[in-house]
Formats: sequence, structure tokens, C-alpha cells
Amino acid sequence: MMKSFSLQFKLNLTITLLLLGLLFTWAISVIKNAREDVLAEVESTTNLVIHLLDAQIAHYMTDFGWLDRSEKGEINIFKLEELMNIRHLKVDFLDPTGHLRESNRTTRLEHDGEDPPAWFVKLLDISSVLNEPKRKNIILNGRFIGELVITPDPSFELREIWEDTSGLLAIVGFFGLSVLFFVYLAVRTTFKPVKQIIHGLNQIEHGEYQSRLPSFEQIELREISDKFNKMASTLEQSIRNNHRLTQQIIHLQEEERKKLARDLHDEIGQYLTAVHIDASAMVAAKKLTVARESATAIAQITRQMMFTIQDLLARLRPRVLDELGLSLALAELIHHWHDRNRNIMVVNDISNHLMQPDESVAVTVYRIVQECLTNISKHAAASRVTIEVTDTDQGLYLLVEDDGRGFDTAVPSRGYGLAGMQERVEGLMGTMNITSTPGQGTRIEVRFHKTDKFQDIAS
Repeated sequence: MMKSFSLQFKLNLTITLLLLGLLFTWAISVIKNAREDVLAEVESTTNLVIHLLDAQIAHYMTDFGWLDRSEKGEINIFKLEELMNIRHLKVDFLDPTGHLRESNRTTRLEHDGEDPPAWFVKLLDISSVLNEPKRKNIILNGRFIGELVITPDPSFELREIWEDTSGLLAIVGFFGLSVLFFVYLAVRTTFKPVKQIIHGLNQIEHGEYQSRLPSFEQIELREISDKFNKMASTLEQSIRNNHRLTQQIIHLQEEERKKLARDLHDEIGQYLTAVHIDASAMVAAKKLTVARESATAIAQITRQMMFTIQDLLARLRPRVLDELGLSLALAELIHHWHDRNRNIMVVNDISNHLMQPDESVAVTVYRIVQECLTNISKHAAASRVTIEVTDTDQGLYLLVEDDGRGFDTAVPSRGYGLAGMQERVEGLMGTMNITSTPGQGTRIEVRFHKTDKFQDIAS
């Protein structure tokens, strides 16, 4: 159930319950102390009165001058009317027949203030004190003359405690409400940026990648804001690059199609036209020698057509990968490139015992080396190139390094080459790291993790 509530509501509820728990604990402690105070006050007053009356009884046993009569003609043994100021006790003296002879309180004492509520008295739980009066038989000279009944009356003490407690309860209640109010404001203010973060995430979800968060005052939220803005900026740049790459890919596809169409038209079409002419000449020939010459021409043209088609297919897909494998295909590629670039020294460190990778990985490695060599011959002006392809415990490792001009990696490239290589590597769950500094050459490292498709072709 709590899972459906917001974090702000849960935090407010937790703080409220914690504060109520503290107030409840405090209230129990106050009531417990109040009960102990009432009982202690009543007990101490009762013991004091009993000691006073015992002292009077001891005095009466030696001096009978106390047998004087009151103004009403009655004999006052204990003169209890003089104890009428004792608020917590009602002291009665009953004769042997049970009739009231003396009392310190003939009428209920009046007091200022309001009586404590019934629930407060009930919480104090002092009913046992009220219901258990103390009795003491009075025996003088071996004769039972009556009984003293001391009944606790904690009403005055309860009233005083209630007045103090009610005031304290009001103060604590006001303080608790104030704390809850300020906590609510603090939590609301603290969680206000969360709505801005959610709004920013919603904008990202709907493709508004230019969305940014302000710098918040709270340190933690400020860090979230910085990370969000960096993420949004990176995502915006990535989307922009993807759009640019898509346009470039479409453009390159169209250019490749135009080139293939032109090659097919200019070369294959020309060969077919020649075949058609020679075939027509064979059909119209009346001499065997003329037909034989046309057939020979057709054989030569078809042989040239085969070479042209093979060259077109090689451009579409490196056939040497299927025939020779990755190691020999790369070696042949580097060899032909070095023949065209004799002024550049090539350090070839390609393992002859490569694990046969997945077909898409092999083609990607071949194309990356091909693209790197093309870029080096066009732009690098390098004197030395190092190419390394090896197997590691993690997978296939490729390194292409030159000592040429280099470039600034922070400046976005306008071409498709490096970005296209990066996309192909990441599409195969590999990693590509490009390190370059103007004037200090370029280093490109590519790693592909091993998969179950790798097969050992060392044999």
C-alpha cells in the first residue's frame, strides 16, 4: 500500500509518526510521574496525620484534661476540626456504635479552578487509593472508645497537576504542530526540484533533447542536475551525429549505386554490345573463318567481363576473407597498399594463429584496416605505420598507429570514415579508442570480446 505513495508523503508521514511517538512517550511519562506524585503526596500526608494522632493518643493516656466539652456540649477527643486545612485527607472519628463523633471536614472544601477531565483521572488510575481508607482502632486504658477513619482526598492535588499538565500539554502541542508545519515546508521545498527533474526526464522521453536543469542549491541535487545536463548534452550530440551519419550513409549508398550503375553501363554494357555484334556476325557469316574470328572475340570479351565482375564483387565484399581467412586477407591488403606507398615503412604484426571470429567481426576488422590505410595515404603524411592484430584472453585486438600529422579528436569530423568505424564496432558490442594529437600521429585501438562463434583455425 505504501508503495503507491510519493516519497514526500512517506517522509512527512514518517516524521509525523515519529513526533507523535515522542509526544505519546512524553505523555505517558508525565502521567506516570503525576500518579506517583499524587500517591506520594497522599501517602506522606496520611502518615503525618497518623503520627500526629498517635502522639495525641499517647498524651491522652497520661493526662485526662482533654475531656473537656465543646461549645455544643460534646466531648472532643482529637479536636479534628483543627485539621480542616489538610486538603488531601478526610479524618473521621467514629464511636463504638459507628456514629460520627468528630471530623476535620463536615462540608466539602471549595477550591478554585476547574476539575480535571474524567479521562485524565482515569489515566492516572488512582481509584485504588480512593477506595482504600485507613482505619485505626482507638483503645484507652484497655477500653475501645472508637475508630479513626482516614480517607484520602487527592482532588486538590489532581487539580494542581492538571493545571500544570494542561498548560504544558498546550505548549508541547503547539510546539509539535509548529515542528510539523516547518518540516512540511522544508520537505516540500526540498522535493520541489524533483518535479523539475521529472519534467526534464519527460522532455527527454518525448525527444526534446535540448532540455536542461538549473543548478539547484542542494549539493546532492546539484550533482544530479550536472549529471542530467551532461547526459542530455551527450544524448543530443549522439542523436545529432546519428542523423548526420544516416544522411551520409544514404548519400554513400546512392553514390555507390551510381558508381555500380556507371560501371555496369560503361564496362559490362560495352562488353555485351561487343558480344552482340560478334554474335550477329557469326550468324551472318558465310565463311567458317569469319565465324571463328567472331567466336574468338566473344571468348576474349567474356574473359574480360569475368575480371570486371570479380573486381565489382571484391568492392562489394572482400572475397579473400572467404578464401584465405582474416590473417592472410589482411596481409594481402597491407601488401598491395605498401606497393602503392613505398615511401612509408609498414610494421606488420598480424598473428598467423587468429581465432576465426564471427563473419561480421572479420569483415569489420578488414574494413577498419582498409579505411585506416586509405586515410593514412591521403591525409597523414606518415613515414611509419604499425599494424597489430592478435588474440588476447578477452578477445580480438586490433591496433593501427602512425607517426603522421594527427588531428584534434575534440573537433567533430565531417567525414564518415572514423564515425562509421565507431558505429560498426559498437554495433558488434566492441570498443574503439582513438588517440590523436596534432603533429604527433594517431593511434586507433579496437577490441572485440570473445564469443562462442570464435573457432580455432590455427591448424
